[in-house]
Amino acid sequence: MSNPKRWILSAVGALVVVLVVLGVYAAWQAHQVQSSLSAATDDAAHLQSAVADGDSAGIDRALASLRTHSRDAHERTDGWVWSLATHLPAYGDDARGVRVASRVVADLSDQGLASLAQSATDLSTIVPKDGKVDIAAVTKLQGGIADASTALAGARDELATQDPSGYLTGLKNRYRDLEGRIDSAASTMASADIAAKILPTMLGGDGPRNYLLVMQNNAEIRSTGGLPGAVSLLHTQNGKITMPVQVAGNEIPMRKSSVLPLTAAERNIYGDQLGTYFLDANVTPDFARTADLWKARWEEVRGEHVDGVITVDAVELGYLLAATGPVTVQGVELTPDNATDVLLHQVYVKIPDPTKQDVFFRAVAKTVFDRIANGTGSPQALIRALGKGAIEHRVLIHSFHADVQKRLTGTPVAGDFVTASTSSPQVTVSLNDSTMSKMSYFLRYDAAVRSTYCTSGVQGLTGSATFTSTLSKDNVAKQTPYILGGYRDFQISKGSQIVTIFIHGPVGGTISHVMQDGKPDSTAWLSHEDGRPVAQLYVTLEPGQKVDLGWQMKSGKGQTGDADLDVTPGLDSSASAAKSSCH
Repeated sequence: MSNPKRWILSAVGALVVVLVVLGVYAAWQAHQVQSSLSAATDDAAHLQSAVADGDSAGIDRALASLRTHSRDAHERTDGWVWSLATHLPAYGDDARGVRVASRVVADLSDQGLASLAQSATDLSTIVPKDGKVDIAAVTKLQGGIADASTALAGARDELATQDPSGYLTGLKNRYRDLEGRIDSAASTMASADIAAKILPTMLGGDGPRNYLLVMQNNAEIRSTGGLPGAVSLLHTQNGKITMPVQVAGNEIPMRKSSVLPLTAAERNIYGDQLGTYFLDANVTPDFARTADLWKARWEEVRGEHVDGVITVDAVELGYLLAATGPVTVQGVELTPDNATDVLLHQVYVKIPDPTKQDVFFRAVAKTVFDRIANGTGSPQALIRALGKGAIEHRVLIHSFHADVQKRLTGTPVAGDFVTASTSSPQVTVSLNDSTMSKMSYFLRYDAAVRSTYCTSGVQGLTGSATFTSTLSKDNVAKQTPYILGGYRDFQISKGSQIVTIFIHGPVGGTISHVMQDGKPDSTAWLSHEDGRPVAQLYVTLEPGQKVDLGWQMKSGKGQTGDADLDVTPGLDSSASAAKSSCH
């Protein structure tokens, strides 16, 4: 009879050998996966460059290489050895994260990226050329863009099934970077998908259309971006785009009563000028309401029927110039680097006559429009510029055709003011200049919301915002009276500015404890609009001064998701919202 002890030792020895072999094999697999994913990352960068350059051959090479490397990583992480690794203590979640990331990249290389890359090579056919867009070409691209959008949305959702917070630091950073990139791409493609579907109609494929193109001037801040300065009428028919009318916003006179009936909340919060004065129709953060008011007043004064409203701001013009190249207007060269400085400040320094300023602004709008309409510049760069502006809410679109507006709703360009309860608490911080000045050029601000607790489906939220004047005391004397505005009328020091702040809390929620520089804000006035709590307050900024705001909020019941924070886009502004405390 064999010795049991020897048999046990032999078995243990064999098991150790197997484990060592498995360990070596697993380590080798991990090394190979890392190598493949690293190569796939380089391939993706090459693909991005090729798409930006419209290089068809480069796209094909990069995509083929990406498929090879991503499939290799996916196949290695889909085997039984990797499955064992996903159950290891401490490192199992890391292995699962690598598996999900590998599968997502492999699936995208086979589906979404292929469709996207193919569409990218045809982008030149859907941008204006000689004042016209080929509607048939836009329609042809709809399928590929829709496929890419669906694939990217699926990839985003799959990555969200994992929690990378417990991963090793290196993997956690890479996983979150991948999440961020795919989330951004998915949002962009969702917008592109909608654009491809609505463009044929908006371009006059179903009959002629008229749109108000409103240039928002960030030097005098308004809730949706800025003072409505140059206003143009765009006419589209069978893909042909023209600009037959241009006026200054201040040429549309004030009415004695509102052009449309105002609600009691609108009159209390924004005042009657919301409906009586074209220049103040966007003091509300509700862009759809602003569009209604602009349309009604334009049609009353000018007579031309309006099918929709499109706005862009001065910062977005700088983005567009990066695609079109510099333009020269009245002897002034506008480039991506100087556009905001010229349009929001230098024009008031060098052209003291407001009437001549308006002429310059209209000439800028017409020159940039002509450059885009005639097909100058890179189609990919133009689309990137519009996409960036859309994400930052610097490009807003509202259609008065229900089928088109239904597709726009919920996208970054819609400027939605949410009044229905959703799973995510909605917070809006909007700004309006109250000094009748162009001092918002010197205004910098940021806002943030964080979740502090979750009880019975209600989140506690803390909001904060910082406002800074970048005008130094030494430079006050260099500013013109037109820039400085009505500081005397408001009994504030020269070079100061007053900003009206509207804070809209979540639907069904509350706002309390509004603080300014750590003290209760005596100017804060609390009310409600469309089921949302509103705090209205005033911030006075002297040259070089910084002011901190803080407030407490509660969400409506059942709003357990991550908060959404919208902030008026300014010359330099930012918004951030932390994760929900409910999960």
